[in-house]
Amino acid sequence: MASSTSRHHADVIVVGGGMVGAATVVALAQEDLEVALIEREPPAPLGGDDPFDLRVSALAPASIALLDRLGAWPGIRAERAALYRRMRVFDTAGPGDLTFDAAEVGRPYLGYIVENRRVQLALWKQLREFDNVECFTGSQPQRLEVGDRDVTLTLADGRELRADLVIGADGQRSWVREAAGIGAASRDYPVAAQILSVETAYPQQDITWQRFTPDGPQAFLPLAGHRGSLVWYDAPERIRARHALSPEALGEAAMAAFPDELGEITRVAGQAWFPIRRMHAHRYWADRVLLVGDAAHSIHPLAGQGANLGFADVEALADIVREMGDRGLGDARLARAYERRRRADNQLVQSLMDGFDWGYRRVDPLTVATRTAATQLVAGVPPLRRWMTRMAGGSRLGS
Repeated sequence: MASSTSRHHADVIVVGGGMVGAATVVALAQEDLEVALIEREPPAPLGGDDPFDLRVSALAPASIALLDRLGAWPGIRAERAALYRRMRVFDTAGPGDLTFDAAEVGRPYLGYIVENRRVQLALWKQLREFDNVECFTGSQPQRLEVGDRDVTLTLADGRELRADLVIGADGQRSWVREAAGIGAASRDYPVAAQILSVETAYPQQDITWQRFTPDGPQAFLPLAGHRGSLVWYDAPERIRARHALSPEALGEAAMAAFPDELGEITRVAGQAWFPIRRMHAHRYWADRVLLVGDAAHSIHPLAGQGANLGFADVEALADIVREMGDRGLGDARLARAYERRRRADNQLVQSLMDGFDWGYRRVDPLTVATRTAATQLVAGVPPLRRWMTRMAGGSRLGS
C-alpha cells in the first residue's frame, strides 16, 4: 500500500467499483487512458457453489454486447447466467395479458438474468489485466478540489490523486455528486421491494413475468437450475412483517400471494428488502466531474432497466472519448456531449416506469378498461407488438 503522503496522477479517476464503475474503468482503459479506481472494498471471490446473490439484473442485448467488448461476458455467461426468451405482463384487475417473444423479432433471446456480484467480479478480472489501471482500496474519498488544469481528490488516509477528470459511479447517494455541488430531484415511492431467492419445483425457465396488483407488481426472474428470484412490491409495513417470518412461512406466504405460474417453492434460500427511490441529477457534470449510472439517475426497478441504463452511460462516454480524441478529458464539450446523448433516454425510461407504476396501481373501471384496451391493441397489431418486443429486449427508441 502506498504511504499516506504519496501522490498519484492519472487521466481519469473513477469513484465506485460496482458493475457500472468497473465497466467504466475497463472501457476507458481500452482507450489507452491512465485510470485510477477508488473502491473501499473490492469484491470477494465467489465459487460455483456459493449462495446466489440476492441482487440480480436483467441484462438486455445492448448491455451484453458492451460486456462482450469489454471482455467480461464469456466469464459471466459461464457463471450461472439464465437466458430468457419470453416476457409476460399481466393484470389482476382486468383481462390484460401480453407476452413478448424473442422469436417474433428473429432474436435468440430477450436477455439474461445474472447475479450482480458475478458481473462485478468478471469486470474486476478484466481491469486487473491492464497496466494503465491502478486500484486504490482500503480508503474512501474525503476532499475534491477542482483547479484550472486538473482536479485533486484526497482520500481519508491522506493519499492524493490528480487527474483531468473525476467520474462518479458511486451510487444513488453519490459522494462525488455532493462534493461537486450537483443537486438532484428525488422522491420515495409508497412501496418497497422484497427480494426472495427461491428454489422451485420447476426446472430453469426461459420466461420472466410480472403481474400487476393494486399493492404493487409481483415479478419472477429465472435463475440457473431450479431457482428463481422473486420481487414482491408492497407497502413497507407489510414487507417488514414478512421479513420477520421463518423461511418456511415466507415461502408459504409467497405461494399464497403469487400466481400459479410460480409453482411450488421448495426452499427460500435468502431474502432482503429495500425502499425505492426515484432520483435524477440536475446535471450530469460539473467542472472536471461526470456522473454515470445510479449517481446520475435511479428509476423504479419494476422493469429491471437500472443496470442497462448505467451500461448505456458507459458506452456513450467511451464513444465520445474516442470521437474527441486528444481534445481534453476536462473539456466541457465532452461533458455536454455526454449529457445530451444520455439525459433524454434516461428521462424517458424514468417517465415510462412511473407511468406503468401509476397506471397499474389504479383499479377504477375507466383506468382498468383503458389499460386492457391498450394491451389488446398491442397483442392484436403484430408490427406494434414486434416494436414493443424490441423495446423489451433493450433496443433504443426508434431502432
